[in-house]
Amino acid sequence: MKMKKILSICALSAFMCVNAMAEQINVLAAASLKYVLEDIKSEFLKTHKKDKIEVSYISSGKAYAQIQNGSPTHLFIAADMSYPQKLYDEKLAPSQPSNYAKGKLVLFSANADFKADSIEILKNDKIKHIAIPNPKLAPYGRAAEEFLKSQKLEKKLKSKLSVGDSIGQATSYVLQGASEIGFSALSMVIKDKTPHLTYTLIDESTYKPINQALIIPNHGKDSKLAKEFVEYILTSKVAEKIFQEYGYDKADK
Repeated sequence: MKMKKILSICALSAFMCVNAMAEQINVLAAASLKYVLEDIKSEFLKTHKKDKIEVSYISSGKAYAQIQNGSPTHLFIAADMSYPQKLYDEKLAPSQPSNYAKGKLVLFSANADFKADSIEILKNDKIKHIAIPNPKLAPYGRAAEEFLKSQKLEKKLKSKLSVGDSIGQATSYVLQGASEIGFSALSMVIKDKTPHLTYTLIDESTYKPINQALIIPNHGKDSKLAKEFVEYILTSKVAEKIFQEYGYDKADK
């Protein structure tokens, strides 16, 4: 009886120890990462079954502002380099950001009457609404704006632009039919099975490279799980393969 009691205590202690080691982190991630990051997270958690990673997908600009205002964020995965760099420059993160991938801009449609197989579709007078992520908050919106300027279309199309707070909102405008066409990230549409969805890649010479970076803010500096997840994103072959499947290139050095 005494031995059973000892064994029970040992088992309870072991259980408590395992659970004490389990960790949860809060991640703010760019909306353009919604699909690719969920796949990467799922693979990572296969070897971290007790741990939890809660991800909120919003525009990089809004994520940056939330961290500035004290959001308890362990990891920030942005759609550009500038917002993570600002956190470091403002001493809101202990280490420099790391580039993890380079994104690609697309023009797309989910409307059978307007195939987005060429940028020439932008000149179609029948199109009344063009979705675009907010250039002030979303890096892909900024890239779309740069592209329009390069084609001298910014002023001509200004009245048609439907601005979404994030790339997720802008993409939904097109998928739900509120806009005939729109700008998004390749990662958002490459695996989408929406009927009649078509897209064309925007020439990368018409916008600045979308080098995407991540950073651990001060709140996450002591988080073992955050550091391990970052290492997995940056170095694992599995993560690299998933990024490639969603159309990302390796980040410029």
